[in-house]
Amino acid sequence: MLIRRMAEGDHGALVDLWEGFPGTTMTAADDSEHFGAFLERNGEFCFVAVDDRGEVKGSVMAGFDGRRGYVYHLAVASELQHRGTGRDLMAAAEESLRSAGVEKAHLFIYVDNPAVSFYERTGWHRRSDILVMSRVLIGDEYTGTRREDR
Repeated sequence: MLIRRMAEGDHGALVDLWEGFPGTTMTAADDSEHFGAFLERNGEFCFVAVDDRGEVKGSVMAGFDGRRGYVYHLAVASELQHRGTGRDLMAAAEESLRSAGVEKAHLFIYVDNPAVSFYERTGWHRRSDILVMSRVLIGDEYTGTRREDR
């Protein structure tokens, strides 16, 4: 697997990968417009794994808000799991954040996501001292429907 920076042209293949990945919810933030905007701001922290034919087989997106790093959409095609691709993708994202001076990174994951044990094995830890709260400001968080589409 070759690990390279994510590009806007990867969007279609990434959506296919993410939609088939257990424990992932797709929202309007994953459409091509928002994806491009995220890459414009955070592209140096986003990576894909591609096979020898150039097909996208894995991804990780990370961002930096000026204070903390955040990791999103780590996914590896099922036929390549347990071969180190996820570790390589996370290492690339973590190193890029570290190189930018990011002291700490967070990720949000559903409690029943099968990847929880992967993150624990690779040095991430659960926090019991904080509670995550969310509020949908535009559209519907679960369907990705925007207010203007209703």
